[in-house]
Amino acid sequence: MKRGRGYEEDNSARAKAAKEFIENLHFSKSLLDLRAVTERRPCPKCGKRRLYYCYDCLTVTHPEVHPPPLSLPLEVHVILHPNEIRGKSTSLAASTISPDLHITSYPDVPASLSPEDTLVLYPSAQSVGIEEVEHLERYRHVVFIDSTWQQSKGIARDERVSRFKHVRIKSQTSLFWRFQNNDPSYLATVEAIYYLLREFVVQRNKTQSETKDSKDEKEADEVKRYYHGEVDDLLFYYINQYIEIQERYNTGKEKFTDRHFDGYVLENVDWPKCWST
Repeated sequence: MKRGRGYEEDNSARAKAAKEFIENLHFSKSLLDLRAVTERRPCPKCGKRRLYYCYDCLTVTHPEVHPPPLSLPLEVHVILHPNEIRGKSTSLAASTISPDLHITSYPDVPASLSPEDTLVLYPSAQSVGIEEVEHLERYRHVVFIDSTWQQSKGIARDERVSRFKHVRIKSQTSLFWRFQNNDPSYLATVEAIYYLLREFVVQRNKTQSETKDSKDEKEADEVKRYYHGEVDDLLFYYINQYIEIQERYNTGKEKFTDRHFDGYVLENVDWPKCWST
C-alpha cells in the first residue's frame, strides 16, 4: 500500500499543466532527435555501452544530439549519498550538460565552499525563499543533497553543510516516476536544481529591471516576465524519460516500475507534439 498524500488535481488538470510546462521549455537540441537514438555506444573513458551518457564517467555517447555546454547563474554542487544508485540519479545527466554542475560523493564535501557565498537547498526551520535572501548577488554557489529524504537529514546536519545559508523553493508538483513516501511536491534532484535556478534568475532579472512590479504579481507572471529559458536544458534528458514513460504506460508496454502515486499515468495526452520542443 502506498503511503503519503497523492495528487490534489484530477487527471485532466495535471495533464494540461504537464503538457503546457513541457511545451514552454526551450531546449537547444530536439527531443525528436534524441528519441531517435537507439544504439548503445561505448563510453569513451570506460568502454561500457551506454544509451545517452555514462553515469559512471559522466561522458556522453551521442554528442550529436547532446545540448551544448550550459552556463549556470550559480555553481551547483550536488552531494550524492553513496547508497544512491548512480544509474537512477537525475542530477548526473544534468551534469553532462553543464560544466558548472559538479557531483561529489558523500562523505566528501567541497572544501572550497564558503558560508559567505554558498546556499544550500534544505527545508529547515531557518530556511528562506530565494526572494528573501539579502544581498543575493553575493552568492556564487548552491549545494543540493541527492539522496532519500531520510538520508538527506544526516548530510544536512554535517557541520560542513549546515553552515551554509538554508533556502527553499516554492511548492511544485514533481514529474518524477518513482514513488517516494511523502507527496508529489517532493521533487527529483534535477527538478529542484531547475526550479531553484529559475527562481534565482527571476530575482536577478527583477533587480536589473527598471520597471516597478506590482506587489501582488503572481509567480507564473514573474516567470513569464523575467525568465527566458536560461536553464531549461538541464531538464533535457529528464523530460525525455518522462514522456517516454507516459507513452509506454499508456500503450500497455512493460512498465519500468509500479512504484508511483495512483493516477500518475496521464491519459489522452498527445505527447508526440512535445517531442519537437
